Amino acid sequence: MAAHAAIACPFTANVLAGWEPVHPHIRYPVTLGLYREGDNYALFIAPVDLGLLRSIVPIADDEQALVLAGAQVLGDSFLQAPTPARRIPWAEISTLSDEVDVIHLPKNSRLDPSQIEIPTPILAAPEQSVPAKWGSKLAISLNDGCHAAVISPDPSIIRTVLTGFMAAYAQSAMDRPISFPTIPSEMQHSLLAPMNPGEWTELRFLPRKRYWMFEFAHQGDPLTASRWVAHAERGQWRGGWSW
Repeated sequence: MAAHAAIACPFTANVLAGWEPVHPHIRYPVTLGLYREGDNYALFIAPVDLGLLRSIVPIADDEQALVLAGAQVLGDSFLQAPTPARRIPWAEISTLSDEVDVIHLPKNSRLDPSQIEIPTPILAAPEQSVPAKWGSKLAISLNDGCHAAVISPDPSIIRTVLTGFMAAYAQSAMDRPISFPTIPSEMQHSLLAPMNPGEWTELRFLPRKRYWMFEFAHQGDPLTASRWVAHAERGQWRGGWSW
């Protein structure tokens, strides 16, 4: 795989007090969770921002984004967002921050944002967050400035985002551009196994002189972690704990 050009700053820009870092310059745990929500996959990753997501989501910059700001849920009732929905070029999603939902729209869409009828925040009803009738391919929910959920019915989109996120993390850990080893198709497929509610994984990139390792610490426990290894910056990943 060629050198990855993703923007990696979210990994170094966030700090979690009391957490023991794997890398001195990355002071926030890198975590992920993948769940099924109706027909959709919901990938939760952190730390991340919309600049990084724009660089790894397989959506062209000339597509559009419907922006839904604000969170309006009262009991079991969904309310309209306090600020009107607006449409922007997909290339501009990296300018958004804080608490915001973004829904992909095709570049030729003429949808009137004032006619939007979708629960907000989209995590209140993720199974409704990617309206196929509009030609939408995915939705993104950004929360707390560094936690995001990428939601899509298309597993190839989720796979692309997750592998891009892993490559960006490795590049940030190395603090330089890298050539990321290839992930074989069967290992990419294994990443799409949905978790049970409440389950999550801490991802740890452990570079050594002759090889690199990814550790998948389920529920943050390294004693039950699974591992991938690869020759540093060449070859491909494989399951295991050492060469």
